[in-house]
Amino acid sequence: MATQRLKRDFTPLDIGKTEDFQNLSGVIKDEIKRLNGIIEEFLSFSKSRRLALSYFSLTEVLQKIVNLIREEASARGITIETKWRLSQVIIPMDISKLQQAFLNLIKNAMESIPAEGNIIITVDREGKNYIVVSISDTGCGMTAEEIERIFSPEYTTKEKGLGLGVPLASEIIRGHGGDIRVISRKGEGTTFEVVLPREKINE
Repeated sequence: MATQRLKRDFTPLDIGKTEDFQNLSGVIKDEIKRLNGIIEEFLSFSKSRRLALSYFSLTEVLQKIVNLIREEASARGITIETKWRLSQVIIPMDISKLQQAFLNLIKNAMESIPAEGNIIITVDREGKNYIVVSISDTGCGMTAEEIERIFSPEYTTKEKGLGLGVPLASEIIRGHGGDIRVISRKGEGTTFEVVLPREKINE
């Protein structure tokens, strides 16, 4: 509100300074918005273990996310392909939180692709009692050092913001009794493997 008032009531009389004033005011407003987003991510991060589990279709959740994000991906030259090797996968989940976790991982995959590329999402069995969801991209990939640090809230490969998407996704998935594995090579893309239990895990 203060920056909006500055732009409305305190624009310099010097025409030569007006454009700079408007640009700087816009930067301040955008940075406040960005910082607010970071705070909201931290709040979500701290609450992510409060789960309300019910049995629901994992493939349905993933397909909903793909439908939601496919248009944005297409506009960036990214193709999303799905391979449901199990037709119906019902597992215990907090639907909204698990959806947020997968959305974060898929968005992370999109952001890692500098130009055109592909994302492949698969669902398969992991032994008798677990399901594995693989999210593979043709993006920039990561070094071994980056893989070790990718789940830390203090670390990000992004130039802006704190990039809490992956750490938050990890926290949510671990809260479900699951785990995330990362396979990546610099310049060759990345695969996140999310392993989730088919039954509720006793606390």
